[in-house]
Amino acid sequence: MQRAYFVLVGGFLSGIFLAAALFVTSASAGMHQDLSRCTAARDAAAAAACTRIMNSGRLPDAQMYIGYFNRGTAWRRAGEAHKAVADFSQVLKLKPGFARAIAARASAKADLGDDTAAIADLDEAVKRGDGDWRFLYHRAVIYRSIGDRDAALRDLNAALAAKPDAAMATLLRALIRAEEGDLAHARSEINAVLAKGRDDALAHYARADVAFREGRTDAAEADVDRALALQKDFAAARTLKGRIYEKRADVTSARASYEKALADSRDSFNARMMRRLAEERLVSLGGALASNTKSNLAQAKLDSKPVDCKVFLPATGSVVTAKCSE
Repeated sequence: MQRAYFVLVGGFLSGIFLAAALFVTSASAGMHQDLSRCTAARDAAAAAACTRIMNSGRLPDAQMYIGYFNRGTAWRRAGEAHKAVADFSQVLKLKPGFARAIAARASAKADLGDDTAAIADLDEAVKRGDGDWRFLYHRAVIYRSIGDRDAALRDLNAALAAKPDAAMATLLRALIRAEEGDLAHARSEINAVLAKGRDDALAHYARADVAFREGRTDAAEADVDRALALQKDFAAARTLKGRIYEKRADVTSARASYEKALADSRDSFNARMMRRLAEERLVSLGGALASNTKSNLAQAKLDSKPVDCKVFLPATGSVVTAKCSE
C-alpha cells in the first residue's frame, strides 16, 4: 500500500499557515483533486477533502496534525469557526506548544467574538514564537478591533522592530494613525510602502481609506479600484467601495458592494472590522444578510471512503521533497 507523507511548509497567507503535501508520482485524479483542495484549504469542500485524506489510512500518525491543521484552516475560511477551533485544538493535542496552531486557533476564536480567549492564545503564541512578528501583528488586529489602539500600536511597533519591512504591520499602523486623525503621518507611511516599487493591493487600499477620510472621493475610488484589480477577494476594499457608492447616493451599487465584501475572504487585510461595517451598512440600507454569507459553497458530504492516490501537486508555489513508498 502506498503511504503519503505530508511535509509542513511555513507558508503564511493572511494570518493562516498552510501545510502542503507536494510531490508527483503517477496518476489518480480523485486523490489529486483531494490533495489540491486540502492543501489550498479554502472552503467546506476542502475540509471534506482533508477528511477523506485523514481517513484513508495513508497518512502516518506522526503527521496527522497536518491534516487537522489544513482542515481547521478550511473550516475557518468557510465560516465554520467552531469546527476550526476544534481542529486547531486537536492539532495542539497531537503537537503540544505548536505556535502556529495556537495563533490559528486565536483567529477562529476571534471570529466567534471571543476576543479574550483569542488574545490569551496569541499571548501564548508570542511567547513560543521565537520573535515571529506575525503573532504580534495578529494580536494587534484584535486589540484594534476592541478599541485598544495603544496596545495595538505597541504590538505593531514590536513587530516592525523584529521585521522592519513587514508591510502589513506598517499599513495597519497607518490605518490606526488615520483613525486617530493623523492623516498626514498615515499617508506618509503608506506612500513609503508604495515607493518601494511594489504595486501593492494593501497599500492602495490603505491610501484609499485615508483619501476617503479626507473627503477626496475620486482619489479614494482610484486607489480602491486598483486594490480590487490586484486582489479581487478583498473584503475591506469592497466595503470601502460601498461607502464611496453611498457617498454618491448610489444605494443599489452600495448594497451590491457590501454583499460582495461579506462573500470575500475573511483572512484579507483589515477584513474583520470592515466586514463588520459591511454588515451594519447593509442592514441600515434595508438589505438582508444572506444565510450563506459565511460560505459560498454548499455543505460538502464528509465520507470516509478510502482513496487511491498517487499524485500530489504543488498548491502554494513552494517546492519541497516528500516520499511515497510501499
